[in-house]
Amino acid sequence: MLNYHHLRIFRAVAREGSLRAASERLHLTQPTMSTQIHQLEDALGEPLFLRSGRRLILTAAGRLALEYAEEIFSLGDQMQAAFAQGVGEGPRRLHVGIVNSLPKLVARELLGPVFVMESRPRVICHEGLIEDLAVRLTQHRLDLLLADEPLSGETKLTAFNHRLGACGVTLCGTENLAARHRRGFPESLNGAPLLLPAAVMPLRRSLDAWLLEKNIQPHIVAEFDDTALLKDFAADGLGLAPIHQAALAQARNLYHLVPVGEVRGLSAEFYAITAERTLRNPFVRAITNGAFRKGIKSR
Repeated sequence: MLNYHHLRIFRAVAREGSLRAASERLHLTQPTMSTQIHQLEDALGEPLFLRSGRRLILTAAGRLALEYAEEIFSLGDQMQAAFAQGVGEGPRRLHVGIVNSLPKLVARELLGPVFVMESRPRVICHEGLIEDLAVRLTQHRLDLLLADEPLSGETKLTAFNHRLGACGVTLCGTENLAARHRRGFPESLNGAPLLLPAAVMPLRRSLDAWLLEKNIQPHIVAEFDDTALLKDFAADGLGLAPIHQAALAQARNLYHLVPVGEVRGLSAEFYAITAERTLRNPFVRAITNGAFRKGIKSR
């Protein structure tokens, strides 16, 4: 069993970078703190700090332990706040994992229904790789995972894919760039500057196959893990960007991007992934039901 007090001392030292500064903040002696950190390291089986001069530097295990510690103490603070308000009176929380390849505008659209519910929850979003988020989902640290691909059975995790639907993809750009490449689309894309998702992302794999099928050879200016950064670059006129049609209005309003042409025959799929087959959580049900009213429709 982990000792909550040892974890609190470890977090303070990790934040301050030294035993001395942490001891002053916690009003504990340095030898006492050092002993209790060693006991935590013994419990975890890994060293948590390396000494660099007078500073204590977190090891890889220490960084992981700090991540968990921050979440543990955050939950503790939330529990205290909830009980201070009275049992049952605090806002319910919905922890949502968002795969980093899922466009932010689409994630925003999918989450929209919970913000108009009468008893709406406090939504806490966590972004990351699908494999990492799926582990947290099966540990019940997430209520829902939103992704642009189903969770593969190769992960050997018990989780359930709920297909929300699909939408088409349109290449967009600034007014000037779009006008230059709109005529003769898609052949006009030969030599055109493109901004694309990273190679590991589902949309990128589909786009590569489409370009190969059409025998189109664009000029790939840049590739992005972050879909929001991709749109920022597109807004600066550095290239055309693939935009999910469910988010075209937001792309125009937020980034001033206009359509060049639809990538016909290509559609992006969206999934809600849960740890339970039956959707009992009313907020999760609101998200899945609302997807079909947001222009994200099954095909």
